[in-house]
Amino acid sequence: MIDFHYTGLASDGKSCQGTVRAPTPETARLRLIGQGVTPIRIETTSDAPAGEVSRSGGAKLKRSEVLLFTREMAHLKQANMPLDRALALLKETAATERLKHFISALEEGIRGGKSLYVSMLPFERDFGKQYLVLIRAGESSGSLNVVLKELALQLETDDKLRNYVISSMTYPIILLVVSVLSVTLLLAFVVPQFREIFDSMGDALPYSTKLVIGLSDFVRFHWMAILAAVGAALFLLSRWSATESGRIRLDSMLMEIPLMGKVIKNLQFAVYFRTFGNLLQRGVPMVDALRISLDTLTNTALRKDFEPLVGIVKTGKRLSVGFDSRHFDKTGTPQLIRVAEETGQMDTTLLSLADRYEDQGRRTMDRVLATMEPIIIILLGALVAFIIVAILGGVLSINDTI
Repeated sequence: MIDFHYTGLASDGKSCQGTVRAPTPETARLRLIGQGVTPIRIETTSDAPAGEVSRSGGAKLKRSEVLLFTREMAHLKQANMPLDRALALLKETAATERLKHFISALEEGIRGGKSLYVSMLPFERDFGKQYLVLIRAGESSGSLNVVLKELALQLETDDKLRNYVISSMTYPIILLVVSVLSVTLLLAFVVPQFREIFDSMGDALPYSTKLVIGLSDFVRFHWMAILAAVGAALFLLSRWSATESGRIRLDSMLMEIPLMGKVIKNLQFAVYFRTFGNLLQRGVPMVDALRISLDTLTNTALRKDFEPLVGIVKTGKRLSVGFDSRHFDKTGTPQLIRVAEETGQMDTTLLSLADRYEDQGRRTMDRVLATMEPIIIILLGALVAFIIVAILGGVLSINDTI
Protein backbone atom coordinates (compact mmCIF):
# COMPACT_ATOMS: atom_id res chain seq x y z
CA MET A 1 0.00 0.00 0.00
CA ILE A 2 1.12 3.58 -0.72
CA ASP A 3 0.51 6.74 1.31
CA PHE A 4 -0.97 9.48 -0.89
CA HIS A 5 -1.19 13.13 0.16
CA TYR A 6 -4.33 14.81 -1.14
CA THR A 7 -5.84 18.26 -1.37
CA GLY A 8 -9.56 18.55 -1.99
CA LEU A 9 -12.96 19.92 -1.07
CA ALA A 10 -15.09 18.49 1.72
CA SER A 11 -18.85 17.99 1.40
CA ASP A 12 -19.47 21.43 2.94
CA GLY A 13 -17.30 23.11 0.28
CA LYS A 14 -14.32 23.79 2.57
CA SER A 15 -10.75 22.99 1.54
CA CYS A 16 -9.19 19.97 3.21
CA GLN A 17 -6.02 17.94 2.98
CA GLY A 18 -4.55 14.79 4.47
CA THR A 19 -3.24 11.35 3.59
CA VAL A 20 -4.94 8.19 2.38
CA ARG A 21 -3.52 4.67 1.92
CA ALA A 22 -4.23 2.95 -1.39
CA PRO A 23 -2.46 0.76 -3.99
CA THR A 24 -2.91 3.25 -6.87
CA PRO A 25 -3.80 6.92 -7.36
CA GLU A 26 -7.12 5.91 -8.97
CA THR A 27 -8.07 3.80 -5.95
CA ALA A 28 -7.09 6.69 -3.66
CA ARG A 29 -9.35 9.02 -5.64
CA LEU A 30 -12.29 6.58 -5.39
CA ARG A 31 -11.76 6.18 -1.65
CA LEU A 32 -11.81 9.94 -1.13
CA ILE A 33 -15.01 10.25 -3.17
CA GLY A 34 -16.55 7.52 -1.03
CA GLN A 35 -15.66 9.56 2.06
CA GLY A 36 -17.35 12.67 0.65
CA VAL A 37 -14.15 14.43 -0.43
CA THR A 38 -13.70 15.79 -3.94
CA PRO A 39 -9.95 15.38 -4.68
CA ILE A 40 -8.14 18.22 -6.45
CA ARG A 41 -4.58 16.92 -6.23
CA ILE A 42 -3.23 13.50 -5.24
CA GLU A 43 0.49 12.80 -4.92
CA THR A 44 2.53 10.06 -3.30
CA THR A 45 4.31 10.69 -0.02
CA SER A 46 6.22 7.39 0.06
CA ASP A 47 9.30 6.26 -1.78
CA ALA A 48 7.31 3.94 -3.98
CA PRO A 49 6.36 5.25 -7.44
CA ALA A 50 2.77 6.47 -7.75
CA GLY A 51 1.87 3.99 -10.46
CA GLU A 52 3.06 0.93 -8.58
CA VAL A 53 0.39 -1.49 -7.47
CA SER A 54 1.16 -2.93 -4.03
CA ARG A 55 -1.47 -5.20 -2.60
CA SER A 56 -2.05 -6.06 1.01
CA GLY A 57 -1.25 -9.69 1.54
CA GLY A 58 1.01 -10.13 -1.49
CA ALA A 59 -0.11 -13.46 -2.97
CA LYS A 60 -3.26 -13.62 -5.07
CA LEU A 61 -6.28 -15.27 -3.50
CA LYS A 62 -7.18 -18.66 -4.96
CA ARG A 63 -10.58 -19.23 -6.54
CA SER A 64 -11.47 -21.67 -3.76
CA GLU A 65 -10.72 -18.99 -1.16
CA VAL A 66 -12.83 -16.42 -3.00
CA LEU A 67 -15.71 -18.92 -3.18
CA LEU A 68 -15.34 -19.82 0.51
CA PHE A 69 -15.34 -16.17 1.57
CA THR A 70 -18.39 -15.37 -0.59
CA ARG A 71 -20.40 -18.40 0.56
CA GLU A 72 -19.70 -17.84 4.28
CA MET A 73 -20.31 -14.11 4.04
CA ALA A 74 -23.65 -14.78 2.31
CA HIS A 75 -24.71 -17.12 5.13
CA LEU A 76 -23.78 -14.60 7.82
CA LYS A 77 -25.50 -11.69 6.08
CA GLN A 78 -28.56 -13.86 5.52
CA ALA A 79 -28.71 -14.13 9.33
CA ASN A 80 -28.65 -10.29 9.53
CA MET A 81 -25.25 -10.24 11.22
CA PRO A 82 -23.52 -6.82 11.11
CA LEU A 83 -20.71 -6.60 8.58
CA ASP A 84 -17.91 -5.97 11.08
CA ARG A 85 -18.97 -8.89 13.28
CA ALA A 86 -19.27 -11.16 10.23
CA LEU A 87 -15.73 -10.26 9.14
CA ALA A 88 -14.39 -10.83 12.65
CA LEU A 89 -15.98 -14.29 12.72
CA LEU A 90 -14.66 -15.16 9.27
CA LYS A 91 -11.15 -14.05 10.26
CA GLU A 92 -11.19 -16.46 13.20
CA THR A 93 -12.22 -19.39 11.00
CA ALA A 94 -10.04 -18.51 7.96
CA ALA A 95 -8.27 -21.63 6.68
CA THR A 96 -5.19 -19.85 5.27
CA GLU A 97 -3.02 -16.92 6.28
CA ARG A 98 -3.62 -15.35 2.88
CA LEU A 99 -7.39 -15.33 3.44
CA LYS A 100 -6.98 -14.13 7.03
CA HIS A 101 -4.86 -11.19 5.89
CA PHE A 102 -7.44 -10.26 3.27
CA ILE A 103 -10.30 -10.34 5.79
CA SER A 104 -8.21 -8.26 8.22
CA ALA A 105 -7.78 -5.60 5.53
CA LEU A 106 -11.54 -5.56 4.92
CA GLU A 107 -12.26 -5.38 8.65
CA GLU A 108 -9.90 -2.42 9.01
CA GLY A 109 -11.63 -0.60 6.17
CA ILE A 110 -15.16 -1.26 7.52
CA ARG A 111 -14.23 -0.04 10.99
CA GLY A 112 -12.70 3.04 9.39
CA GLY A 113 -16.12 3.98 8.01
CA LYS A 114 -15.64 2.67 4.47
CA SER A 115 -18.11 0.59 2.52
CA LEU A 116 -17.40 -3.03 1.65
CA TYR A 117 -16.99 -2.05 -2.01
CA VAL A 118 -14.33 0.59 -1.24
CA SER A 119 -12.55 -1.78 1.16
CA MET A 120 -12.37 -4.45 -1.57
CA LEU A 121 -11.06 -2.14 -4.31
CA PRO A 122 -7.37 -3.03 -3.67
CA PHE A 123 -8.29 -6.68 -4.30
CA GLU A 124 -9.95 -6.17 -7.70
CA ARG A 125 -7.36 -8.49 -9.29
CA ASP A 126 -8.56 -11.34 -7.05
CA PHE A 127 -12.30 -10.83 -7.44
CA GLY A 128 -12.73 -9.16 -10.81
CA LYS A 129 -14.59 -6.04 -11.84
CA GLN A 130 -17.96 -7.79 -12.09
CA TYR A 131 -17.79 -8.99 -8.47
CA LEU A 132 -17.04 -5.52 -7.11
CA VAL A 133 -19.72 -3.84 -9.23
CA LEU A 134 -22.33 -6.26 -7.90
CA ILE A 135 -21.15 -5.65 -4.31
CA ARG A 136 -21.56 -1.91 -4.87
CA ALA A 137 -25.03 -2.47 -6.34
CA GLY A 138 -26.01 -4.66 -3.38
CA GLU A 139 -24.86 -2.08 -0.85
CA SER A 140 -26.65 0.72 -2.68
CA SER A 141 -29.94 -1.20 -2.84
CA GLY A 142 -29.70 -2.70 0.65
CA SER A 143 -29.71 -6.25 -0.71
CA LEU A 144 -26.10 -7.24 -0.02
CA ASN A 145 -27.14 -10.63 1.35
CA VAL A 146 -29.01 -11.44 -1.88
CA VAL A 147 -26.08 -10.31 -4.04
CA LEU A 148 -23.59 -12.38 -2.04
CA LYS A 149 -25.81 -15.44 -2.41
CA GLU A 150 -26.06 -14.89 -6.17
CA LEU A 151 -22.29 -14.39 -6.42
CA ALA A 152 -21.68 -17.63 -4.53
CA LEU A 153 -24.01 -19.50 -6.89
CA GLN A 154 -22.32 -17.96 -9.93
CA LEU A 155 -18.83 -18.82 -8.66
CA GLU A 156 -19.96 -22.39 -8.00
CA THR A 157 -21.44 -22.62 -11.50
CA ASP A 158 -18.24 -21.27 -13.07
CA ASP A 159 -16.13 -23.73 -11.07
CA LYS A 160 -18.33 -26.66 -12.09
CA LEU A 161 -18.03 -25.63 -15.74
CA ARG A 162 -14.25 -25.24 -15.48
CA ASN A 163 -13.83 -28.56 -13.68
CA TYR A 164 -16.06 -30.25 -16.26
CA VAL A 165 -13.89 -29.04 -19.14
CA ILE A 166 -10.65 -30.00 -17.35
CA SER A 167 -11.85 -33.47 -16.34
CA SER A 168 -13.31 -34.08 -19.81
CA MET A 169 -10.04 -33.26 -21.59
CA THR A 170 -7.71 -35.05 -19.14
CA TYR A 171 -8.25 -38.58 -20.44
CA PRO A 172 -7.90 -37.75 -24.18
CA ILE A 173 -4.71 -35.77 -23.50
CA ILE A 174 -3.21 -38.62 -21.46
CA LEU A 175 -4.21 -41.07 -24.17
CA LEU A 176 -2.57 -38.90 -26.85
CA VAL A 177 0.67 -38.54 -24.85
CA VAL A 178 0.81 -42.30 -24.21
CA SER A 179 0.27 -42.94 -27.92
CA VAL A 180 3.14 -40.69 -28.96
CA LEU A 181 5.45 -42.19 -26.33
CA SER A 182 4.54 -45.75 -27.33
CA VAL A 183 5.35 -45.20 -31.01
CA THR A 184 8.56 -43.34 -30.09
CA LEU A 185 9.75 -46.16 -27.81
CA LEU A 186 9.02 -48.74 -30.52
CA LEU A 187 11.05 -46.81 -33.08
CA ALA A 188 13.91 -45.96 -30.70
CA PHE A 189 14.41 -49.28 -28.85
CA VAL A 190 12.49 -52.16 -30.47
CA VAL A 191 13.14 -51.70 -34.18
CA PRO A 192 16.95 -51.25 -33.77
CA GLN A 193 17.14 -54.81 -32.33
CA PHE A 194 16.36 -56.12 -35.83
CA ARG A 195 18.70 -53.70 -37.61
CA GLU A 196 21.68 -56.04 -37.92
CA ILE A 197 19.48 -58.81 -39.29
CA PHE A 198 17.89 -56.54 -41.88
CA ASP A 199 21.21 -54.98 -42.99
CA SER A 200 22.26 -58.25 -44.62
CA MET A 201 19.19 -58.19 -46.86
CA GLY A 202 19.99 -54.91 -48.61
CA ASP A 203 17.38 -53.96 -51.21
CA ALA A 204 15.49 -57.22 -50.80
CA LEU A 205 13.56 -55.85 -47.82
CA PRO A 206 9.91 -54.81 -48.32
CA TYR A 207 9.27 -51.09 -48.69
CA SER A 208 7.33 -50.92 -45.40
CA THR A 209 10.30 -52.42 -43.53
CA LYS A 210 12.69 -49.90 -45.11
CA LEU A 211 10.36 -47.07 -44.13
CA VAL A 212 10.17 -48.19 -40.48
CA ILE A 213 13.96 -48.63 -40.29
CA GLY A 214 14.46 -45.18 -41.78
CA LEU A 215 12.09 -43.63 -39.22
CA SER A 216 13.87 -45.52 -36.44
CA ASP A 217 17.28 -44.23 -37.59
CA PHE A 218 15.94 -40.70 -37.81
CA VAL A 219 14.56 -40.83 -34.25
CA ARG A 220 17.74 -42.42 -32.82
CA PHE A 221 20.33 -40.20 -34.50
CA HIS A 222 18.44 -36.91 -34.57
CA TRP A 223 16.47 -36.97 -31.31
CA MET A 224 18.28 -33.89 -30.02
CA ALA A 225 17.46 -31.98 -33.21
CA ILE A 226 13.81 -33.13 -32.95
CA LEU A 227 13.55 -31.92 -29.34
CA ALA A 228 15.25 -28.63 -30.27
CA ALA A 229 12.87 -28.14 -33.21
CA VAL A 230 9.81 -28.87 -31.06
CA GLY A 231 11.08 -26.52 -28.33
CA ALA A 232 11.80 -23.77 -30.86
CA ALA A 233 8.37 -24.20 -32.45
CA LEU A 234 6.64 -23.98 -29.06
CA PHE A 235 8.72 -20.92 -28.14
CA LEU A 236 7.93 -19.14 -31.40
CA LEU A 237 4.26 -20.07 -31.05
CA SER A 238 4.14 -18.64 -27.54
CA ARG A 239 5.85 -15.42 -28.67
CA TRP A 240 3.52 -15.09 -31.64
CA SER A 241 0.44 -15.76 -29.52
CA ALA A 242 1.62 -13.08 -27.05
CA THR A 243 1.18 -10.42 -29.76
CA GLU A 244 -2.28 -8.96 -30.31
CA SER A 245 -2.56 -10.02 -33.94
CA GLY A 246 -1.14 -13.47 -33.22
CA ARG A 247 -3.50 -14.08 -30.32
CA ILE A 248 -6.53 -13.02 -32.36
CA ARG A 249 -5.46 -15.25 -35.25
CA LEU A 250 -4.84 -18.24 -32.95
CA ASP A 251 -8.20 -17.82 -31.20
CA SER A 252 -9.92 -17.54 -34.58
CA MET A 253 -8.28 -20.79 -35.68
CA LEU A 254 -9.44 -22.50 -32.48
CA MET A 255 -13.03 -21.55 -33.23
CA GLU A 256 -12.74 -23.04 -36.72
CA ILE A 257 -11.89 -26.53 -35.39
CA PRO A 258 -14.80 -28.89 -36.15
CA LEU A 259 -16.98 -29.52 -33.08
CA MET A 260 -14.29 -28.23 -30.66
CA GLY A 261 -14.71 -24.71 -32.01
CA LYS A 262 -18.43 -24.92 -31.31
CA VAL A 263 -17.70 -26.01 -27.73
CA ILE A 264 -15.40 -23.02 -27.20
CA LYS A 265 -17.96 -20.55 -28.54
CA ASN A 266 -20.90 -21.99 -26.59
CA LEU A 267 -19.05 -21.99 -23.27
CA GLN A 268 -17.78 -18.45 -23.86
CA PHE A 269 -21.32 -17.29 -24.70
CA ALA A 270 -22.62 -18.95 -21.52
CA VAL A 271 -20.22 -17.00 -19.29
CA TYR A 272 -20.81 -13.76 -21.20
CA PHE A 273 -24.61 -13.87 -21.10
CA ARG A 274 -24.70 -14.98 -17.45
CA THR A 275 -22.48 -12.06 -16.42
CA PHE A 276 -24.47 -9.62 -18.56
CA GLY A 277 -27.79 -10.83 -17.16
CA ASN A 278 -26.65 -10.72 -13.53
CA LEU A 279 -25.36 -7.17 -13.90
CA LEU A 280 -28.60 -5.93 -15.47
CA GLN A 281 -30.60 -7.73 -12.80
CA ARG A 282 -28.74 -5.74 -10.14
CA GLY A 283 -29.45 -2.41 -11.83
CA VAL A 284 -26.08 -1.82 -13.50
CA PRO A 285 -26.42 0.46 -16.58
CA MET A 286 -26.35 -1.43 -19.86
CA VAL A 287 -23.20 0.27 -21.19
CA ASP A 288 -21.27 -0.56 -18.01
CA ALA A 289 -22.68 -4.10 -18.01
CA LEU A 290 -21.51 -4.60 -21.60
CA ARG A 291 -17.99 -3.37 -20.77
CA ILE A 292 -17.69 -5.62 -17.72
CA SER A 293 -19.15 -8.65 -19.50
CA LEU A 294 -16.61 -8.16 -22.28
CA ASP A 295 -13.80 -8.86 -19.81
CA THR A 296 -15.17 -12.36 -19.19
CA LEU A 297 -14.42 -13.41 -22.79
CA THR A 298 -11.01 -15.09 -22.80
CA ASN A 299 -11.14 -15.66 -26.56
CA THR A 300 -9.72 -12.43 -28.04
CA ALA A 301 -11.32 -13.00 -31.45
CA LEU A 302 -14.78 -13.18 -29.86
CA ARG A 303 -13.99 -10.18 -27.66
CA LYS A 304 -13.04 -8.15 -30.72
CA ASP A 305 -16.33 -9.08 -32.40
CA PHE A 306 -18.31 -8.08 -29.29
CA GLU A 307 -16.55 -4.74 -28.71
CA PRO A 308 -18.81 -2.75 -31.11
CA LEU A 309 -21.84 -3.55 -28.91
CA VAL A 310 -20.89 -0.74 -26.52
CA GLY A 311 -20.82 1.80 -29.35
CA ILE A 312 -24.12 0.51 -30.76
CA VAL A 313 -25.92 1.02 -27.44
CA LYS A 314 -24.30 4.42 -26.84
CA THR A 315 -25.60 5.66 -30.20
CA GLY A 316 -29.16 4.73 -29.21
CA LYS A 317 -29.54 1.67 -31.44
CA ARG A 318 -31.13 -1.59 -30.34
CA LEU A 319 -28.82 -4.10 -28.68
CA SER A 320 -30.25 -6.87 -30.85
CA VAL A 321 -28.71 -5.20 -33.92
CA GLY A 322 -25.24 -5.93 -32.56
CA PHE A 323 -25.99 -9.62 -32.06
CA ASP A 324 -27.01 -10.07 -35.67
CA SER A 325 -23.59 -11.53 -36.57
CA ARG A 326 -22.11 -14.72 -38.00
CA HIS A 327 -21.69 -16.19 -34.51
CA PHE A 328 -25.46 -16.32 -34.01
CA ASP A 329 -26.60 -17.53 -37.44
CA LYS A 330 -29.59 -19.86 -37.19
CA THR A 331 -29.59 -19.65 -33.36
CA GLY A 332 -32.50 -17.31 -32.76
CA THR A 333 -30.46 -15.29 -30.26
CA PRO A 334 -30.94 -11.88 -31.98
CA GLN A 335 -34.69 -12.49 -32.18
CA LEU A 336 -34.91 -13.43 -28.49
CA ILE A 337 -32.97 -10.31 -27.48
CA ARG A 338 -35.22 -8.16 -29.70
CA VAL A 339 -38.29 -9.59 -27.96
CA ALA A 340 -36.66 -9.02 -24.56
CA GLU A 341 -36.06 -5.35 -25.46
CA GLU A 342 -39.73 -4.94 -26.28
CA THR A 343 -41.02 -6.74 -23.18
CA GLY A 344 -38.47 -5.41 -20.69
CA GLN A 345 -37.28 -8.92 -19.75
CA MET A 346 -33.67 -8.47 -20.85
CA ASP A 347 -32.00 -9.83 -17.70
CA THR A 348 -34.20 -12.96 -17.58
CA THR A 349 -33.68 -13.62 -21.29
CA LEU A 350 -29.90 -13.27 -21.02
CA LEU A 351 -29.73 -15.71 -18.08
CA SER A 352 -31.90 -18.14 -20.03
CA LEU A 353 -29.54 -17.84 -23.02
CA ALA A 354 -26.59 -18.52 -20.71
CA ASP A 355 -28.17 -21.78 -19.52
CA ARG A 356 -28.99 -22.76 -23.10
CA TYR A 357 -25.48 -22.17 -24.43
CA GLU A 358 -23.91 -23.98 -21.47
CA ASP A 359 -26.14 -26.98 -22.07
CA GLN A 360 -25.27 -26.96 -25.79
CA GLY A 361 -21.58 -26.69 -24.95
CA ARG A 362 -21.73 -29.67 -22.60
CA ARG A 363 -23.61 -31.82 -25.10
CA THR A 364 -21.19 -30.92 -27.89
CA MET A 365 -18.24 -31.65 -25.58
CA ASP A 366 -19.66 -35.11 -24.90
CA ARG A 367 -19.89 -35.73 -28.65
CA VAL A 368 -16.30 -34.52 -29.12
CA LEU A 369 -15.02 -36.89 -26.43
CA ALA A 370 -17.10 -39.76 -27.80
CA THR A 371 -15.43 -39.18 -31.18
CA MET A 372 -11.91 -38.29 -30.05
CA GLU A 373 -11.16 -41.27 -27.80
CA PRO A 374 -11.84 -44.05 -30.34
CA ILE A 375 -10.01 -42.10 -33.07
CA ILE A 376 -6.87 -41.87 -30.92
CA ILE A 377 -7.09 -45.58 -30.02
CA ILE A 378 -7.61 -46.58 -33.66
CA LEU A 379 -4.69 -44.43 -34.86
CA LEU A 380 -2.40 -45.80 -32.13
CA GLY A 381 -3.41 -49.36 -32.97
CA ALA A 382 -2.87 -48.74 -36.69
CA LEU A 383 0.62 -47.28 -36.16
CA VAL A 384 1.71 -50.06 -33.82
CA ALA A 385 0.25 -52.69 -36.17
CA PHE A 386 2.06 -51.11 -39.14
CA ILE A 387 5.40 -51.22 -37.29
CA ILE A 388 4.90 -54.83 -36.20
CA VAL A 389 3.75 -55.96 -39.65
CA ALA A 390 6.74 -54.18 -41.24
CA ILE A 391 9.17 -55.99 -38.92
CA LEU A 392 7.45 -59.34 -39.48
CA GLY A 393 7.49 -58.70 -43.21
CA GLY A 394 11.27 -58.18 -43.08
CA VAL A 395 11.73 -61.38 -41.05
CA LEU A 396 9.57 -63.38 -43.46
CA SER A 397 11.48 -62.01 -46.46
CA ILE A 398 14.70 -63.26 -44.84
CA ASN A 399 13.18 -66.73 -44.46
CA ASP A 400 12.08 -66.70 -48.11
CA THR A 401 15.56 -65.72 -49.20
CA ILE A 402 17.17 -68.49 -47.14
